[in-house]
Amino acid sequence: MKLLVLAGTEDGRELAAALKRRGHDILVSTLTSYGADLAQEQGLQVRSGAMDAQSMVELLVDGGFAAIVDATHPYALRVKELAKAACEERSIPYLPWHRSSLELENHPLIHWAANIANAALIAAELGQRILLTTGSNVLPEWVSLLSSQEKNLFIRVLPTSEVLARCEHLGFKPNQIIAAQGPFSQEWDEAMCKQLKIDVVVTKESGKVGGTLEKVQACQHLNIPLVILKRPMTDGQDSSLSQFIKHLEEIL
Repeated sequence: MKLLVLAGTEDGRELAAALKRRGHDILVSTLTSYGADLAQEQGLQVRSGAMDAQSMVELLVDGGFAAIVDATHPYALRVKELAKAACEERSIPYLPWHRSSLELENHPLIHWAANIANAALIAAELGQRILLTTGSNVLPEWVSLLSSQEKNLFIRVLPTSEVLARCEHLGFKPNQIIAAQGPFSQEWDEAMCKQLKIDVVVTKESGKVGGTLEKVQACQHLNIPLVILKRPMTDGQDSSLSQFIKHLEEIL
């Protein structure tokens, strides 16, 4: 079966590789060239770059794909909507795969937020020196929400020229930017928070492989509040790779 797999994360590439081992003809689509390089290193056929509605439909038509497998990040809402719309236009299945959620016990240091505005409000009340580990795409919203509150913002982002230029354009100085590629260990997170004298950390609930647990453990060990953005509501349910592949093959 010929499948277009939208995947820019480690577990998305793992799913694509597993589908390939099952004999499916796989093309992995990534947003960044870095993600494409990682997929190619795993022996996967890949294309990279952002797509709009028209280019995604054209890719489906030209490639003769039987379905889209959406293994994008849980917070990549725009591409999920584009993929669903493209599948509806082509009358082919849209198959979303969700990485497993991280089940956390209630803890006085953990604060859940429904959205960025809510997270910004909570973080501002909890401390002066705020570390954002929510990605560079949403930085404009953070800057807009916190610029009038005179908070000291620090950001951890991917070390690419495009991302760093975006950060600098928003007014971040070199001493506010931690440019590094994960995954990060609990020890790494602790050392960073100590070095920067962080009062509160903000992250996303990125699942068991997204580095959230390591941040939770680091913050609890250092007695630092952690604000976690809840996952947006999307189609589908959490499942293991084997469960998802079985479901996919039953449908197709």
